[in-house]
Amino acid sequence: MKRVLGAFALVALVPLVGCASKTVTPSLSMGDSVVLDGIEDQRGHVFDHQTSMQALLFVDGMSAKDLARESLESIDTACMEQGKLVYLADISGMPSLISDLIAIPKMRRYPYPIWLDREGDVSDSLPVREDQVTVLKVNNQVIESVSFAANAAMLTEYIADVCPAASAT
Repeated sequence: MKRVLGAFALVALVPLVGCASKTVTPSLSMGDSVVLDGIEDQRGHVFDHQTSMQALLFVDGMSAKDLARESLESIDTACMEQGKLVYLADISGMPSLISDLIAIPKMRRYPYPIWLDREGDVSDSLPVREDQVTVLKVNNQVIESVSFAANAAMLTEYIADVCPAASAT
């Protein structure tokens, strides 16, 4: 019985050792620099908007993605083509077969660039709240403010000074 309990205790501690050894990257905050080197959009274009970026939207989950998509439908997305508003998605948790065969081809239908963090190392230090879109206001690569949008109206309001509403034509 002692051996069974000893083995159980050892098995229970192994996951804790793995967690304790993992390095946790602190979240970026106001005054920190945000650098998005080495990422591509859903069409394979390399990110080259580092100095023109004024706002960064970051999504890290399906609920946040849906919220961002709803908000982006109401703005003039020309600001995204110019690199003023950057939409970054962390797809590192998605199996590459799924991302390559299903998700990215679907993303190609969107009329705006979605910058993809395939490995998770670009976005690992970005602040996140579950089911919300992270909004970083950026000036010369320096974070001026950090906000979180819990609904599309709030997100649209956060990005209104960077991207005006779409004209009703």
